Amino acid sequence: MDTISIARAFASFGAEIAQQRSLSAVAADGSLVLVCQTGGFSRPGVGVLRYTAQLSTAPQTRLAALRTHISEAHSAGTIVRLVIETLKTAQSSSRAHVRPDLVGKITGFDGNEYMVDFSRPEPPAPEPKPRRR
Repeated sequence: MDTISIARAFASFGAEIAQQRSLSAVAADGSLVLVCQTGGFSRPGVGVLRYTAQLSTAPQTRLAALRTHISEAHSAGTIVRLVIETLKTAQSSSRAHVRPDLVGKITGFDGNEYMVDFSRPEPPAPEPKPRRR
């Protein structure tokens, strides 16, 4: 995974952000692009990467847009695109990674806590080859 800026990560999915530290945006295709922190992931089953977080832990300056995006995507069943952010430590700066291979759906939202299940989409079935006679 390549490390890129948050703005470039959003742009790779066709989304523009209003401020540099945005946590979500709607892409041109209608999908939700969501920044997920590395510590919020679990593996509840085979082929599923679950992200769980709470809106109450989000910075107040980014909360309104994030709440609106999560709520709308949950009610509409919108697909979610993944940007993973590794937070700054004493030894390294924060990093963002784009995961175009994973597609998610918001599977739970109670007004504060939300869950997004990511998986790899099924590859298209190969077209059957014509039989020789």
